[in-house]
Amino acid sequence: MKMTWPLSILIISFVLLAILKAHDLTSLAPFYKSQKTYKLHHFDAAKKSASEQEVELLELWESMLTGRSAPVSRWIKDQYKSLGLNHLFTPSGFHLSAVMLPFMKLITHAKWQLIFLILVGIGIFSLSGQGALKRMALIKFNQKILGQKTGFALALLLDILFGSFTDSPTSFCYSFLFLGIIYSGSSLLFLWFFFAQGLIAYFSGELISPLIIFLSPILNLAFAIAMPLLFVLAYPLAQWQLFLGIKILSFLQKMVEWSAQLSLIVPPWEFNFGILLCFLLFYSRKRKAFAGAVLMVSFTLNSDSKNIPRFGNYDFVPQGKIEKIIPNEFGETVYWTDGKCDRELIRGVWWEKCSPSKKKRSVNKKT
Repeated sequence: MKMTWPLSILIISFVLLAILKAHDLTSLAPFYKSQKTYKLHHFDAAKKSASEQEVELLELWESMLTGRSAPVSRWIKDQYKSLGLNHLFTPSGFHLSAVMLPFMKLITHAKWQLIFLILVGIGIFSLSGQGALKRMALIKFNQKILGQKTGFALALLLDILFGSFTDSPTSFCYSFLFLGIIYSGSSLLFLWFFFAQGLIAYFSGELISPLIIFLSPILNLAFAIAMPLLFVLAYPLAQWQLFLGIKILSFLQKMVEWSAQLSLIVPPWEFNFGILLCFLLFYSRKRKAFAGAVLMVSFTLNSDSKNIPRFGNYDFVPQGKIEKIIPNEFGETVYWTDGKCDRELIRGVWWEKCSPSKKKRSVNKKT
């Protein structure tokens, strides 16, 4: 049962995401405005007296509380995206569970826990938008009455019929996928999460680092521990709250930066239907079919139809220090003090195309 449940979740999610992908390709849905988000004005006041680095952390803090991620820099967003942490920018089940957990531990009586859930649910449903947060409040309430799995299934059915499914079907699919895995009770949650992220990468056409199978659970745990503190410290954001909150976020951001750098050590995978099929056969214990599928996939893994690039005799080679590395859909861009290099994985080998910075070019012209 522990294997059947998450496997069923993955298969149903694959079907739902495939339907949504086909619908998006034939509609104007991607061009519609997203749901309304809230702006915390006391954060704007705090930014006026903050340093540039503190402003970045305050924007990150606000986005985690409200889902308003537009002010967050692209560099930071790319780091979180590469580690499978995009859900931190959307108030959802992760946020609600993390914030409510300490209170549910303090309230031991089942009756008072239910009353507390009802009050929290009334507050959440009074907000405009916030579909993912409302969905999670409905799930928590149903689970308290009907049990974990039955409550989860009924809550999502109600959400399809009367809730936020029509407003944000993609958000619904992600909730179904990740919450379904959490409630499976499997002892290999980190592995299921990795293949869930691979499933999303398959439909979004993005590469995924194999190292996030280890890094993502650690980072999620760190943010889950910090989230209740960040929520409490955000109101009314006095000077001591601001100082402590920035210290916590600074530590978390360092973890994210180190993890993003570490994830670049191993070449990312391109998830295709063959890899998803291998996973299905592996968990179905069909060893011969699994071995055959792995053999077929290995012929095309990390391959590219492009020709192998060639180096010119006078190609620029940077001599300075690395300033930052930004992943992109083809590979990554490495910024040096004296230039930049676009790195791309072609047929299992990293190839670089480097160019000097403007400052370096002007020096060369003078000489």
